[in-house]
Amino acid sequence: MSTDISKAAEALYEIFEKIVENHDEIVSAIEKLVILEKKGVLDEVVKLSELKIPFTVDEIKQIAPKLNLLFEFLVNIDERTIKVVKRLLEAFEESMVYEPMGLAESAKALRDPDVQKAIGFALTLAKNFGKRI
Repeated sequence: MSTDISKAAEALYEIFEKIVENHDEIVSAIEKLVILEKKGVLDEVVKLSELKIPFTVDEIKQIAPKLNLLFEFLVNIDERTIKVVKRLLEAFEESMVYEPMGLAESAKALRDPDVQKAIGFALTLAKNFGKRI
């Protein structure tokens, strides 16, 4: 019994030693997790992590920097951008059922205020993106 307690105490000591050694990194990771949770993104990341896709060590090494970039993006994304992306995904899903349009129907659709807003948004996005590439 005392051997089990001794082993447990030794394991705890090793854990605390690692925590002290990596304090800054642990605090930084926790802060990022809190931000992701507050933005409602963490649940989606957890869902993605539940996918049963086997990766080799080399593949994980290749993916890790990209995942870090993705997490930095997710941590820094603002609420307004999240809302726009959600609306875009909803609109995309809703638009999967459509009828082909000819030139006359396209011209008529251009008079629709919702289409005009979307075109304005798309063109503004294209201009601002073009400035950055």
